[in-house]
This record gives sequence, structure tokens and C-alpha cells, in this order.
Amino acid sequence: MGAATTDQAGVTPAALPDSSRTTIVAILLSVFLMGAGMGVQGSAVSLRGGLEGFLDSTVGLIMSANYVGLIIGSLIAPSLVRNVGYVRTFAASASLGSASAIAHLLLIHPIAWMIFRALTGLSLSVMFVVAESWLNSSSTNYNRGRLLTAYSVVYLVSMGAGQPLLAIFPPGSFEIFGATSVLISFCLIPVTVMRVTGEPNADREPTRLVRTFMKSPLAGVGVIAAGIMTGATWSLTPLYGQQVGMDDGAIGLLMLLVSVGTIVLQWPVGWLSDKKSRSLAILWSAGSAAVAAALIAMFRPDETMLYVLVFLYGGFGMPLYSLSVALANDHFEPHEMVGAAGAIVIYYGIGSVIGPLLGSQFMRWFGPTGLFFSMTIVLALLIAFVLVRMPVIRALPRRATGFRLYPRTSPSAFKMLRKVRVRRNPPSS
Repeated sequence: MGAATTDQAGVTPAALPDSSRTTIVAILLSVFLMGAGMGVQGSAVSLRGGLEGFLDSTVGLIMSANYVGLIIGSLIAPSLVRNVGYVRTFAASASLGSASAIAHLLLIHPIAWMIFRALTGLSLSVMFVVAESWLNSSSTNYNRGRLLTAYSVVYLVSMGAGQPLLAIFPPGSFEIFGATSVLISFCLIPVTVMRVTGEPNADREPTRLVRTFMKSPLAGVGVIAAGIMTGATWSLTPLYGQQVGMDDGAIGLLMLLVSVGTIVLQWPVGWLSDKKSRSLAILWSAGSAAVAAALIAMFRPDETMLYVLVFLYGGFGMPLYSLSVALANDHFEPHEMVGAAGAIVIYYGIGSVIGPLLGSQFMRWFGPTGLFFSMTIVLALLIAFVLVRMPVIRALPRRATGFRLYPRTSPSAFKMLRKVRVRRNPPSS
């Protein structure tokens, strides 16, 4: 909605104060730097693990530990924010993330790296909760939806923005880990030197795992499948590139294309979701990603064709999370969705833990293409589940909600949309 939007009483909403605008800009800048550092760090750890001679399954365990930390962080972050506030919580978490990044070079051992990756995931998750809660408290009922989209795009862009550093600093050296530590440390600057405001507001809603799943089983399965795919792709695609003989710059470009494909193809997939049906959009998205993954697994394409297929694989596969959340929105009342958000993030976290373990085991059995073979199987199982559930979904009442780009971060992101939807579609009393 634009600045001229009026509410139901015909009152024009007040513009954001300058302090709120500055706060939002500072948070978005910090999120970009944080995402750029954390994104390239994951690639660097995966590649360095391969250079150190770790087994594929060991690299999978190391990368899975990151997502265990993400789940733990999302659970402890609200109490940290309430006790010490936004700035100090963010600063402490960024310091932990920066230290964890450089610690990989101080002790090169699989168990130590699992601990470091878990601490990295924990720090990242806490920073997500801080950023999203802070954005929520700094926005208004009229701009939260747009702000959620802007925040999601910034984060997706940031995850790819740091990947070209692999072409400059090879993972076998100190510099790439130093660069990730610097980027993560830099994310402290905007929120500590710019004028920021906002009272801590990070109440944690009760997590209803079973109830949320039973209300929309396809949404739950879709989120888990999205977690498996995302966890495996971001963790192990660099290792795949290394094993098929790509240089570090080409691997960085490969990872960048995953992010670019996600951003570019979210919108046509979202249009299909809104205009036709959620289940059809999930079916089309999963089917297209499965075909791209299968072609990579079966034919070992040359570098140019691999770039195209990875673009399509990421572009159609990564939106599965947002599509599944949109489907859940159709079956939950607005006041229920924030309560379900905690369960959705845990589903995604569980899938993200499974993804690197599954992908790395297939790589151990079948070589580097085993990664995409395993993802083909996961997507095929999701397609089968969609086909089973489609007749049921058609018979269920559907609320009129629109597709949005949701960040795969923390339950706090859902709060940015709750007040808008309560205002437009108040639940019946």
C-alpha cells in the first residue's frame, strides 16, 4: 500500500518518524552484511573440509550442526532480547558468529568444527530474531507487509553476494575465513553507530508441533522438504563443485546462481499460487526442481549447462518454503498463524538438519552427483504427497491470502504480517 492508503475509518496513516526510518535502514544493512558473511562461510567450511580430507558424511555432519544451532537459537533468543535489549543481544551474537568463523582455523578437527558450526547457527538465529522483532516494533500496521518482503529480498541477495569472494580468497588459505569474520563483524556497525530506537518485544508464542501439522499436512511436509533441500544445497553444492573439478571462482558463481534463481523465479511461482492453487504451484515447483536435479545427477553437464540447471533448480526449489507457508496461511486464522510460526520454523530446522546428512551419504555412495540424486528422491516423494493430498485440499475452505516471500529465519518474521491480516480479515468471534 502506498502513502495515500487510508484505513477503514478513512484516516490517512501517519508517516514513519525519522528515527524509525533510520532504524529500519540500519537493520537491513546489518542483515545484508551478516548474510553475506554467513553465506560464504558455509561454502568455505564445506570446501575446506574436502581439502582436509574429511569424508563426505563427516562434512554432512558438520554442516548439519549449523541447523541444530539455528533451532536452539530461535528458542533462547526471545529471553535474551527481553533481558538485555536489541543492540546488546545483536552485538553479542555477532561477536560469537565472528569468533566461530575464525575458530575453524585454530582447531581443524571434525568434532571441533561441529561445535563451531553449531555456535555459528545459534548466533545467526539469535540475530534473526533480533532483526525481525526490531523491524516489527519499528514499523506500522500499514507497511509491515512491504517491509517483510524487502527484508526477505535483502537476506536472499546477501546469501549470494558473498559467494564471489571464493574466487578471490581460496578456501585452502586463511584469507576466506578472515573475510567472513570481517563481514560478520561489520554487521555490528550500522546498528551501533546509527541512531536507532525501539523497545524490546520478542514474546515467544507456544509451539504447537502436532496441531500445526494436522491442520495442514501438505504445508508441514512442504516445509520439511524445503528444509532438506535448502540445507543440502547450501551446505554441499560447494563440495559437489570441488569434486567435479570446478575452480573456486566457478563454485562461487554456482552458489550465487542458486540465490539469483530463487529471487527471479519466486514471483511467477507466487503468481501461479495466487491465481490457480497452492497445491498446483507446489507440484509445478517441486516437479521443475526435480527435473533439473535429475538432469544434473544423470548427465554430469558441462559448466555452462550446469549453471543453467542450478539456476532452475534453486529458482523452483527454494520457493517451496514460501509456497508451503502460504498454504498454511490459507488454513489458519490470522491470530493462529503466529502461534504456528514456531512449529513451522522447527519443521524447517529438522529438514535442514536432515538435508546435509542425507546428501552427504548419497555422495559417499554414488560420488558427487549423489547430492542431486538424493534431492531428486526427496522432491519426488513431495510430488507424490501433493498428488495424494490435492483432492482433499480442493474440498477444504480456503481463506483469501496472498503469496509473500517469507524469509527462512525465525518465528519473529511472521509477526510483521499478523497485524495487517488481522486488520483486513478479522477472525469471527
